[in-house]
Amino acid sequence: MTPRELRREMRQRREELRRSLKLMRHQARARVEQLPEVRRERNRRRVRRALILALLLLACLMRCECQQAPPPEKAVVREAPEARPRTPAPAPPPRRESLQAQVKPQPRGLYLGEAQAPPTWLDDFRLQVSARGPRLAQCFTGTDRPGVLRWTSSVNPESGAVADHELEPVGPGAELKREQRDCVVRVLSSPTYRLSAPRAQVLPNRISLVIEF
Repeated sequence: MTPRELRREMRQRREELRRSLKLMRHQARARVEQLPEVRRERNRRRVRRALILALLLLACLMRCECQQAPPPEKAVVREAPEARPRTPAPAPPPRRESLQAQVKPQPRGLYLGEAQAPPTWLDDFRLQVSARGPRLAQCFTGTDRPGVLRWTSSVNPESGAVADHELEPVGPGAELKREQRDCVVRVLSSPTYRLSAPRAQVLPNRISLVIEF
């Protein structure tokens, strides 16, 4: 099988895994919504919100009724100060002629820096990370809603090892528990990745990927 066919097959598997994960999320969410405990908790929250709103309105009304208007301030009449004769402003100091040097512009050489191309093994690395999707999903068992995670690490293409992990949840209110973070790092680190890179690209690279769970 050629590398192109292998990539195509890995993309198809990734799409299938995403569809299966979405279906599993919808099914789990539907089951949770049908639980009587969830319905009771939802009704309790609605009652609490209504009570809090009513108490706030009542407090505002009581504050408006109890507050009295401040007495009017008495007008204070102040005497106008006596007009003083104006003194003439001092004459400004004489201006000094500034020294201006005229320098002819010197031609400079143009520096054209080449944009660094992404490493050749980046696509293989992404495919292998996507193949670990089912194992990553097990780290978030019991989560009632999907999420997005940004993973940044140093990748050594020669040994296939990753280090210096940074996990950043994306979205409002998103956070990772310590057990979930340890599980994600363990799944993303072991086993090591198989990457084929030329000798010019064997140094570790800092790579950032977005993972959905």
